[in-house]
Amino acid sequence: MSSRNVIARGVACLSAMALLLVQGCGAAKARAEPSTVPGLEVALDSGMIRGVEDGDVLRYRGIRYARPPVGELRWRPPQPVARWRGVVPATASGPACPQDNVNPKERSDVEDCLTLDVTVPKQAGLEKAGLEKAGPEKAGGKRKPVMVWLHGGGFVAGRGADYDPRRLAVQGDVVVVTVEFRLGVLGYLALPGMVGGGTFGLQDQQAALRWVRRNAAAFGGDAGNVTLFGESGGGVATCGHLTAPDSRGLFAKAIIQSGTCGTVLLAMPGAPRSPFWRSVKETHAATRTAATRLGCPAGRDAGRILACLRGKPVKDLLPQTGLFQAAAYGGPTLPTSPERALRTGDFARVPVLSGHTSKEALLFAGTLGLAGMPITDENLPALLREGFGSRAGGIARRYRREDYATASEAWAAPYTDAVFACPHAEDRDALARRVPVYAYVFGDDTVPPFIPSPPGFPAGAGHASELLYLFDVKEKPISLDGKPVPLTALQQSVARDMVAAWTSFARTGTPSVSGKPWPRWAATAGTGPVAHLITDRPGSTATTPVPACDRLNGP
Repeated sequence: MSSRNVIARGVACLSAMALLLVQGCGAAKARAEPSTVPGLEVALDSGMIRGVEDGDVLRYRGIRYARPPVGELRWRPPQPVARWRGVVPATASGPACPQDNVNPKERSDVEDCLTLDVTVPKQAGLEKAGLEKAGPEKAGGKRKPVMVWLHGGGFVAGRGADYDPRRLAVQGDVVVVTVEFRLGVLGYLALPGMVGGGTFGLQDQQAALRWVRRNAAAFGGDAGNVTLFGESGGGVATCGHLTAPDSRGLFAKAIIQSGTCGTVLLAMPGAPRSPFWRSVKETHAATRTAATRLGCPAGRDAGRILACLRGKPVKDLLPQTGLFQAAAYGGPTLPTSPERALRTGDFARVPVLSGHTSKEALLFAGTLGLAGMPITDENLPALLREGFGSRAGGIARRYRREDYATASEAWAAPYTDAVFACPHAEDRDALARRVPVYAYVFGDDTVPPFIPSPPGFPAGAGHASELLYLFDVKEKPISLDGKPVPLTALQQSVARDMVAAWTSFARTGTPSVSGKPWPRWAATAGTGPVAHLITDRPGSTATTPVPACDRLNGP
């Protein structure tokens, strides 16, 4: 694969250039295989399942929340699961939804993928016999908050089961649900007359939320206290659900991490400018382009085109995913662009926690280096022109090279502000006019790199780095020499603070650490809002000013 293709498909978990990042790296403790517990059964609305006991949590894996979207159900809204008889084992996670991921462990062509996993904290002092008799729904008194996780991958990649929420569940005493949903060409294709076209991935997420509303109590969860949270593409989707009419009432709080309604990826080597929302007409055009490439009939007969596409094997469809990195608005799922809906106040009235890492784009710069295209003083001006066009000269004057130790940092700073910090700040301003909003910046520069970094590459809190502090991720972060990079005792302490903030927000609507609530965001149009700064100092209550976003608006 050429270095340009690596960048086009592997640089950020926000788009097709994100296929490498969120999936292949992370920190996970080695644990014994969980043991099956006879009688660990839960009654769902569709039938009985049996989970497993895994140390201090109970696991229920691979639960169907919708019928397999295969055959005539390909490119249709998710359909209810048929009831089953007997007890179905819920001991293994379902597959990733189809994707042509750079990481071979995440490549998948399995359409039967609409499943979710539930992780439940095991009650302190609860005897196995009592659990077998009562089940988790009777194991405690008060219902627990429920947190529903949307994985990153920029609408084209990722797998929810790669994120182990054990720490969130146990420390925060919450029920956590991780979801698989349709991606790319299978999630966001559309033709005229196609019901729900261009939004099937978002509709899958809504179906999972409806499943949670119906079944949360069976796991001891509170169906009236659900927090939707996601990172990168999952953060963008979470923000989108704030504006989606059919998502109203399905969650009571939202956490938006490193990707929001206003996020648009700027162009960089091998990857064009990439928005996450586009009109349904644009998606119709993209579908016709894909159909032509696949040898399907040309012309305006949408029925014939759809029949042809439904007859194609998944492996033939996946190369067209680059055409389907955005969800479509202009239909019933998203009547208007989520970014516009925020500005007009057309969104759910729920508390929001929103934030990003302090040096998001360092991850992209490191990936460029690994792909053989390091950012240097010689190519920095050209890279700025590629990303910022006619504004590149003004950007270079405002983000002066001499203010940064390396060319990579000089490039990453304006990219971080333009793609992450400023869209998050602007969206928070719009939200805070009507709902409680809290802000964070993850600034722990001691965090292990989410992917191996080239020798001498500057350390910093790059894109997705905060995930190592919230989850055990499928694979440990490794250095270029293949050695694991575990969290230090200090980093683990900071991680406990983050888990406390996230789960206290899920419980009460206000993030807090050690009983100290965070300050609310004030919609002051850039004249002084601050975000809670998460550093390598446990229990920090420091705040940090928002960047001057007008610096990105031209020379």
